[in-house]
Amino acid sequence: MKDNSSDTKDIVVLIVVYVAGVLVSVAAVVIVVACVIVFKRKRAKMKIIETGNRNRQAARTPEFVSTMEDQEQLLLSNRHNRSNGTYNPEFEMNTLPRPHIINEIDSLSATVIHENRGYDNNDRNIVHSLHNYHEENSCDIQVTELLNRIEELKKDNEQGFKREFALLPSGELHTCFVGKHKDNLAKNRYKTTFPYDHSRVILKEEHESTDYINANYVKDVNGDIAYIATQGPRANTVTDFWTMVWQEDICQVVMLTNLTGEGKVKCIQYWSEPAKSMRYGHFTVDTIEERHYAHYSIRKFKVCNRKKHKIRFVHQYHYTMWPDHGIPDPLSLVIFHNHVLRTKPDQTMYPVVVHCSAGIGRTGTYIALDALFKECNKNGKINVSEYVTFMRACRMNMVQTYEQYKTIFSALNEEFKAYINTKTTSEFLESVNDLTADTPANQTFIYTEFEKLLQIQPEYSDNDYKVSKTRALNSNGKILPHKYIVYLQSPFPDRGNFINAIHASTYLKNNGLIVTQYPPLGDAVDFLRLILDNKSDIIICMDPLSEIQSCSTWLPEPSSTKKVVPYEVLFKSESQTDVKVTNIDIVNIEALAQPVVIVEPKGPLRTTGESQGTLHLRSLVSYAIDASTENPIIIIDRDGASLSGVFCAVFNSVQQINMDDSVDVFTTVRQLQTRRPEFCSTLNDYWLIYRTLRDYIGTTTKSIYSN
Repeated sequence: MKDNSSDTKDIVVLIVVYVAGVLVSVAAVVIVVACVIVFKRKRAKMKIIETGNRNRQAARTPEFVSTMEDQEQLLLSNRHNRSNGTYNPEFEMNTLPRPHIINEIDSLSATVIHENRGYDNNDRNIVHSLHNYHEENSCDIQVTELLNRIEELKKDNEQGFKREFALLPSGELHTCFVGKHKDNLAKNRYKTTFPYDHSRVILKEEHESTDYINANYVKDVNGDIAYIATQGPRANTVTDFWTMVWQEDICQVVMLTNLTGEGKVKCIQYWSEPAKSMRYGHFTVDTIEERHYAHYSIRKFKVCNRKKHKIRFVHQYHYTMWPDHGIPDPLSLVIFHNHVLRTKPDQTMYPVVVHCSAGIGRTGTYIALDALFKECNKNGKINVSEYVTFMRACRMNMVQTYEQYKTIFSALNEEFKAYINTKTTSEFLESVNDLTADTPANQTFIYTEFEKLLQIQPEYSDNDYKVSKTRALNSNGKILPHKYIVYLQSPFPDRGNFINAIHASTYLKNNGLIVTQYPPLGDAVDFLRLILDNKSDIIICMDPLSEIQSCSTWLPEPSSTKKVVPYEVLFKSESQTDVKVTNIDIVNIEALAQPVVIVEPKGPLRTTGESQGTLHLRSLVSYAIDASTENPIIIIDRDGASLSGVFCAVFNSVQQINMDDSVDVFTTVRQLQTRRPEFCSTLNDYWLIYRTLRDYIGTTTKSIYSN
């Protein structure tokens, strides 16, 4: 019995060993097969990517055109048959942009995009794929959460913005056969920026042998063609540009580059000087109006089509303060954008032409701002990355840098913080006059505006004031400059380049003002350096100087001279009308004299009790308005903020009234506070601005009728 039991145990052990061996063998086979499959897939993927890269690299060279001559000639020969004379029909879509029909070459690019984004290679609908991608990597942002989203993206040295921007599809995503044709290469401003074939603007006019212009239709969020993005015209494309403007019934052109930058031509001047005419082909362009503001210019053109004997009017909005290597001030860009919107002709459904130099970076930034602003007004939410992707399906590389991408967010945030509400002068006067004397201060629209200003007042970090805090010895740490600081340029032994002064813009001139405080005892030489460095010839004081003790250290008595080593200040003359005016000469170390006018009020700008007159403030503003100078005007008071802020706000508002017959106190103060948050920081000061403007308009109106 024992032997039988032992044999049974041996048989069981053998069976177990056999089964285990079979299982191990099967597992080994499965692992090997899996490794082979993964290896083959990786090789296939790498081969596709390498092939796509080679083809896309080849597509960027002129030689590529000759290798695809048959396909290209077919495209070119059929272009007129496909065009309905209004826009490229290949671009006709019901929703946001989709790619044009993928040919053999473009399918490789699409495959690579899909591989890199994890898309199904069998799905050839790129828009569908892009939607899938953005559903996973971005989301709609409610306008109420926009600021929080911006703060989140700014963390860790703005890694969020950088990451979102890097994930956008980029490069030459669709064919550009026409732009790369040898006959059209000379019409491209840059060697790597071409219009996509499916969305390019096709010129109908047979003024040349080609219908080509480096321009694309761009759709808004609703899928309507709302923009034409184009490069800055070249000398050999100006006629093409005006042909496009006429053909597409354009009435607004947004220009986002200066004519030159970094010593290079960015865009040729495609309009005439005021009161002159220029001919471009069979078009005559007359500049009949031109207005220059602090950050942009507005022009009105009369365009005459001599062939058709018709005349149209086109408005150009030229943003002039976009840095060559940087981004614009978001609020200034928003004010510019608002000017474009509120001056658009009623019921205009035609596209807006938008261009910079290449027609992709700044152009894409502005178009995204405009399209998303309108969308958010309707639905209360935006999706920046999704719309930039849509734009890039219309024209390559729209929005070129992550800084520009960030600017879209920042500008939209400024748009929705508080709306710009510009009133005509008569509307402004009516609204202020409706305030009765017994209306409680906290129940007026002025109080509401001021409370809103306090809510959205710009906040700067300790790092923004780092330079000021380390260099300011006599500023008592109260009100200090940040990034808009004015540095002293002239070298001086044992003294640095710091002074508690900032640049501020007027309504008409960028950095047209310098705001500072009365120089503390011992700092008179720095104040004189500030005047000479900036060639300032007008100084507006917010107080009678007889009340300012420190002024005796630099301002000479009548018929005398004040020595402020190494300078000398000479008294020239003195007069009094509505203000007190003192003329001096500042003689520098080279014995060259600079004439300077010192203007001071004849009484206090702030009044108390029943007498709340604004005469002294209006007198100072009127003097500055009438002054003829191309140099910065220096505004000076006790702390460099309180009364100076009121003066600047009134001065800028009066310039707006004189230029445009309109006024917007809220936006004027808001813009000034980006330079110095302490400007107009009390309700009394805000009321003083309104009262002064009311009195100014009333006095001006009376003087007009009396004449």
